[in-house]
Amino acid sequence: MEISYASPSFQSLSSSTSSSSTTNMPSTRPVKIIPLLHPTVTASSSSASFFGSAFTKWITHFKLMTWIQWIEMLLPCCRWIRTYKWREYFQIDLMAGITVGVMLVPQAMSYAKLAGLEAIYGLYSGFVPIFVYAIFGSSRQLAIGPVALVSLLVSNVLAGIADSSDELYTELAILLALMVGVCECIMGLLRLGWLLRFISHAVISGFTTASAIVIALSQAKYFLGYSIVRSSKIVPLIKSIIAGADKFSWPPFVMGSIILAILLIMKHLGKTRKYLRFLRAAGPLTAVVLGTTFVKIYHPSSISLVRIA
Repeated sequence: MEISYASPSFQSLSSSTSSSSTTNMPSTRPVKIIPLLHPTVTASSSSASFFGSAFTKWITHFKLMTWIQWIEMLLPCCRWIRTYKWREYFQIDLMAGITVGVMLVPQAMSYAKLAGLEAIYGLYSGFVPIFVYAIFGSSRQLAIGPVALVSLLVSNVLAGIADSSDELYTELAILLALMVGVCECIMGLLRLGWLLRFISHAVISGFTTASAIVIALSQAKYFLGYSIVRSSKIVPLIKSIIAGADKFSWPPFVMGSIILAILLIMKHLGKTRKYLRFLRAAGPLTAVVLGTTFVKIYHPSSISLVRIA
C-alpha cells in the first residue's frame, strides 16, 4: 500500500530548484508504509514452528529406527549384556551387590520410618526397584531405591493431610509414589532430562545441606532416647530436643556412639592404609552385625527395636 504526501516546504524547494536546473522534480513523493506486527504474534508463530519442527524430527527419527534399536531403547539391558566382561567384572560386582544388599535392609527400614511409614514398606521400595531398573535402566552409576531426601519430602507433604498412624496416610503415600512414577516415565519418554540444566549447583547444594541438617535433627530421637516433634523446620526441632532433655536415656546414646565410632574408625583406616581398603566398605556391615547381635543377646529394654509383622 502506497500513500502520497505533499508538504509546502517541498513545493517551494521544488520550484526554486526547477529554475536553476533543467530537470523537473515531482511535486509529491511516494511513501511506502509497512504495517507493524505485534511482538506476540511473531513469538507465538516462531515457537509453534520450533515445536513443530522438533516434533517432525522426532517422528522421522523413530521411523528410521531398526527393530534392534527399538529393543535397545525399550530394554537398555541388552546394550550392556553384550559388552559385559564376565571374568573381569562378575566377581567384583557380586561382592558389591552382597554388600549393598545387606546394607539396604536397615537403610530402607530407616527411610520408611523417616517418611512416617511402616518398616515393611521401606523393604518393598528398596528391593523391587532394583530388579526393575536392572532391566529397564540405562545408567550404571545411578542409585535406585529410597533416599533420605525423598522420604523427608513424602513426610512433609502427607503430614498436613493425614496422621502417620492412619491407614489413609499409607494409601496416600502409595498413590503419591504411583503419580511420581507416571510423571517420571513421561519425562523419560520425552527426553526431558535437559531441564535439570536450569537448576544451578548452588540451589542443589543448599537444598541438600539443609535437608541433611533436618534429617539429622529429626533422627536424634533414636540417639537420645526420647521422642521429638515431627517437623521440616530446623528451629522447632532444636526447641523440641532442648525441651525433652530431661528424658535423656543413656543406653541408646552409648550404643549409638559406639556404632558411630566404629564407622568413623574403619572409614579412616580404609582411607589411610591401602591394605585395609576393604574396611571402608565393610564398616556399615560390621556396625549392623554388631548392633543386631548385641540387641539379640542382651535384649535391652531401653533400646527400641523395629519389628516387622
